[in-house]
Amino acid sequence: MTRWRNLAILFVALAVAQPGLAQTYSLTENLQPGDCCQLKLAMKLAGEWRVQREDKPVPVAIQASAAHEFPEHILRLDDAGVPIKVARHYHQARVAIKAGDGKPTERTIRDERRLIVAQRVKDQYYTYSPDGSLTRDELETLEHFDTLALIGVLPAKAVKVGETWKLPSAVAQGLCAFEALVDHELTAKLEAVQDNQARLSVTGKANGINLGASVKLTVDASCIYDLQQQRLVSATWKQQDVRDQGPASPATTMEATWTVERTYLPKGPKEVHEFKLAKVPEGVEAPPAAFLQLAHQDGKGRFQLNYERDWQLAGQTDDHLILRLMDRGDWVAQATVTAWTKAEAGKHLSADEFKETIADTPGWEPDEIRDDGEVRSPKGNWVYRVSALGDMDGLRVLQNFYLVAGPAGDQVVVTVTMREAQAQKLGNSDSKLVDGLEFPKKSE
Repeated sequence: MTRWRNLAILFVALAVAQPGLAQTYSLTENLQPGDCCQLKLAMKLAGEWRVQREDKPVPVAIQASAAHEFPEHILRLDDAGVPIKVARHYHQARVAIKAGDGKPTERTIRDERRLIVAQRVKDQYYTYSPDGSLTRDELETLEHFDTLALIGVLPAKAVKVGETWKLPSAVAQGLCAFEALVDHELTAKLEAVQDNQARLSVTGKANGINLGASVKLTVDASCIYDLQQQRLVSATWKQQDVRDQGPASPATTMEATWTVERTYLPKGPKEVHEFKLAKVPEGVEAPPAAFLQLAHQDGKGRFQLNYERDWQLAGQTDDHLILRLMDRGDWVAQATVTAWTKAEAGKHLSADEFKETIADTPGWEPDEIRDDGEVRSPKGNWVYRVSALGDMDGLRVLQNFYLVAGPAGDQVVVTVTMREAQAQKLGNSDSKLVDGLEFPKKSE
């Protein structure tokens, strides 16, 4: 009898304990426009680039670190309650990179560009300053872990300990920083609940495209959700990253770890208050083109170039700036911007002199002139354009040559090179690049 009584007691105990084992937790954030939080991010990266030297891949060790700190003011959310447009004021934005035996280089942002808008339009992610154009270095400094997508790791329904769910594709693309997502199997899991904190994991693989190169990621991440605050308060995102060589980037193998601290602010700080955001475009459409332009200042002060972000910086010397036009990862054209000898005020190379200069280009053998003549400039510069089809070092290409001259005698030559089949994709991107040239104002 005692044996059966003990079994009965055990049965009752298990029956009482069962509801506790099956307890579910609602891990959600009820965010609203106007909500603010403080974010602190840190990153450590180590790996290697494989650069081509004498037709052989040569490994170059790389190390990088980053630190970002900013309040974030939510402007808009999508239907799932995930932020898609925020304003930030960067108190700190720093990236340090060391390649091979070279000296570390450090990037940051100017004080007058600390107010930044981050916005997602469909599958495209934008960061820009309503106070003026960013430089390429500033833009890359701001390309940190996507905190907009972070709360997308939370489940859409109440879950119990041990339960898993697959991340939405848009969230996976944002967290992996892909320009395009090929596929993914990133899965989140509620690992444990203790002391009013839920610990989540995110693991799996993802494949995508970035800067025209194939990227394969393996992710092992964790997040902490505070049940009392009903907020995701921290995350550690670890990834192994294997990238093929692309049109504007070398092949890379690396490991990176981002840590994120997230604190809800019941009252938004003055740096991202409404009166500071008066210049931010309203709505959820893509930002106006003027906000997305980047600015390049010539090292010797001979010109400034304002250009679209699809042009990637590929090289730079004292006299040459090399850009490559990318269309969602596909190589379209290359532009070489060359500072030319300054003429007397009001003068410049003649059209005939410019065409003679083009004809003397090493390795260039034109056989068909497509266009030849002056081009109207919205900035009042004198612009002459020659478009020709021919052979460049044995490769059949179409080249558009521009001579741009300012009233004070400043001169720049822009050469845009592409395969003939890419001319339609180029559209008027080369003429807009030329229109973005500005010369120093004439001293009084």
